[in-house]
Amino acid sequence: MLHLLVEFKYCLDANTLIEAKNVHYAIDFCPAFWDMLNMESEKGLVFSIDFIYTEILKGNDELATWAKGQKKKNFFIDTSDMETQRAFSEIVNYVNNKYSEKEAKKFLDVADPWLIAKCKTMGVTLVTKEVLAPSNTKKVKIPNICEIFDVKYIQTQDMIRSLGVKFIL
Repeated sequence: MLHLLVEFKYCLDANTLIEAKNVHYAIDFCPAFWDMLNMESEKGLVFSIDFIYTEILKGNDELATWAKGQKKKNFFIDTSDMETQRAFSEIVNYVNNKYSEKEAKKFLDVADPWLIAKCKTMGVTLVTKEVLAPSNTKKVKIPNICEIFDVKYIQTQDMIRSLGVKFIL
């Protein structure tokens, strides 16, 4: 049996999609951004995870409508594989030992640790709007955990440039 290996490059955090919708690339005036995500996803270069899908649906808005269409196209991939589960457990242990119970719970109750775990297991870059916080921060930030677990992270505009995408009228 022949199996095709699709290698993804970028895994999107919810904040990249939410900010795109709310600020820079609103669905009503910049459909090219959303078309680009569709095209790059079809090429196997851009995706997100099931937990982000669930988070976006809570918005019950045009982004949720977009996400429902992408779910059918496998834009949001599953995180239930054993490798991701193991990476998630390592992240949970680290966060629980490093941060206060309150801050750890805040981080572990959302999609963030799952994003990092999936990126680690797949060797892909996490796209987030979060920035690296000082090492003495009390808050758990995606970039800080990415650094600990050797996961590359970038901002949305860096992903767009890396993909060679241009929005031209």
